[in-house]
Amino acid sequence: MALEQESNRQLIQQRLNLFRIPVLLIFLVLGARLWQLQIIQGSEYALKAERNRVRSITLTAPRGNILDRNGVPLVDSRPSFDVLVYREDMRDREATVRFLTQRLGIDREEVERQFERHRGSGLYRPFIVKENAGMEDISIIEAHRGDHPEIKVGPEPRRQYRYGPLAAHLLGYLGEISEEELKSDRFPGTTAGQLVGRSGVERFYNRLLAGKDGVRRVTVDSRGREVDILDESEPLIGGELRLTLDLRLQLVAEEALRGKVGVVAAMDPRNGEILALASSPAFDPNAFSRRISGADWEELVRHPDRPMQNRAIQNSHSPGSIFKLIMAGAGFRAGLLDEDPVIVCRGRASYYGRVFHCWDRSGHGALRLEQAIAKSCNIFFYELGRELGIEKISEFARELGLGAPTGIDLPGERGGIMPSPEWKRGTRGESWYPGETISVSIGQGAVSTTPVQLLRAVGALATAGNLVTPHVLLHAEGGGDGPQGGWPVKRLPIAEAHARRLRQGMWESVNAWGTGHNALVPGEDICGKTGTAQVVGKEAAKRLGEGVEDHAWFAGFGRRDAPEIAVVVFIEHGGSGGGAAAPVGREIFRTYFENRRSPGAEGHD
Repeated sequence: MALEQESNRQLIQQRLNLFRIPVLLIFLVLGARLWQLQIIQGSEYALKAERNRVRSITLTAPRGNILDRNGVPLVDSRPSFDVLVYREDMRDREATVRFLTQRLGIDREEVERQFERHRGSGLYRPFIVKENAGMEDISIIEAHRGDHPEIKVGPEPRRQYRYGPLAAHLLGYLGEISEEELKSDRFPGTTAGQLVGRSGVERFYNRLLAGKDGVRRVTVDSRGREVDILDESEPLIGGELRLTLDLRLQLVAEEALRGKVGVVAAMDPRNGEILALASSPAFDPNAFSRRISGADWEELVRHPDRPMQNRAIQNSHSPGSIFKLIMAGAGFRAGLLDEDPVIVCRGRASYYGRVFHCWDRSGHGALRLEQAIAKSCNIFFYELGRELGIEKISEFARELGLGAPTGIDLPGERGGIMPSPEWKRGTRGESWYPGETISVSIGQGAVSTTPVQLLRAVGALATAGNLVTPHVLLHAEGGGDGPQGGWPVKRLPIAEAHARRLRQGMWESVNAWGTGHNALVPGEDICGKTGTAQVVGKEAAKRLGEGVEDHAWFAGFGRRDAPEIAVVVFIEHGGSGGGAAAPVGREIFRTYFENRRSPGAEGHD
């Protein structure tokens, strides 16, 4: 009996031993896991637990306002609401997507794109799936808050361009930051989904305009509902910019360009302040404040007239007869005009085995410089170009800034072309032919300028060598006036006596029935020069048939003896400068001087 009990005891012990081993192994595994959770990953899980209880809500800072020179608001921000997705509260992605598409009417592809775009930005960072949510959207979201705690409505300041397309290229627009830009240092401190400046002032002064977001820390329950506010830091609005732009002039410039493709630019030649800058056709920057759709973007970029392009600084064309002013300046520099030579125009002349014509085939007769400018005589400047040679022409034109960016505080400026023998060898691998100089002498051939370049050059000639830096910023709140050290102004060695003769020729062009007489403003000493830039050669024009009009230019300033406003007008395929561009210049001058005479008008001194 005792033997049997001992045998049973040993059997039970063996069975207990067999049970102890797996139990021990289980406890070892649990202990190891507990060590990993508490010691190795303790801080990580503590943070996750805290995030489940405490949520940080970003309070988006409004961008700074943009005003014209007289304090009139051009761009500000208005309150709006966005639909946000908090993935940390999402139970079923497909159910979330279905709710967004079926109940809120959001395109499924757009929802999926946003999920994919923010895949690597962390579950605790919400993203926008719909902007400018209406009251119906808000009501639907509130009614289904229990079923979809991951979908919420958040306030968002929306950029508002008060005058729509007016000055769109100068003001610019906003766009969502790209993944490539997030990886670069182009927009420091930004996160996925944020809007940044894409063009114009919005882009160039993005750091000044962008505010600093605030944060609200709240406790939430298991359903993601806010229970209490722990703390809050208010967002800081961005800096306010006051521009050199005069809204009254800008409105007139835009109206004058209605239905046309072209540019109007006005500047104070004494300091470089841009008073008006219109490029037509334009676009409405408000469309980008709502994150423009792919279809709308494609329509803009595929438009044959390229409304997104700032023609004032990004398009360059042959300056036509406006270049005759630069030729006159080069002639003075070389001493060829000091004796006041007289050149006889018979309507045509032969140079280097080729016949060149004046625009007036009957000829202008005997002319001095002032008359040649007023009547825009080709033969006078052909002769001057032959004597100067391309090197001297190019050297003086480059001194005036042609062939290089002006340094205007807008992104995307192009430099144009001021040809020379070195330029032709470097770009085309060919030698310069003397006959090409004859074409350049009247602003044709390879020479190509932007409207703002030409505006700056004409301003320098009018002021006897005051070569300014065109700029659109007048003052930035907390940021000073312009760049550190001010806007550069270079003094060129142009004698006042020479500038006076140039001004006289341009005055006669407008006031003595020259080619610029359509810019006449009674009672004001307006000076101007027209230009007609040939688009295609005569043989090509015959092949293309009718309807291929030349480009029209006008450049001028006022008043004659004390220039305070310079204007350049460019009309693509407008025909003659005197017929298409000069009348636009007249409207700008008239508005400017009327405003100067009106009670309480602010000056630009």
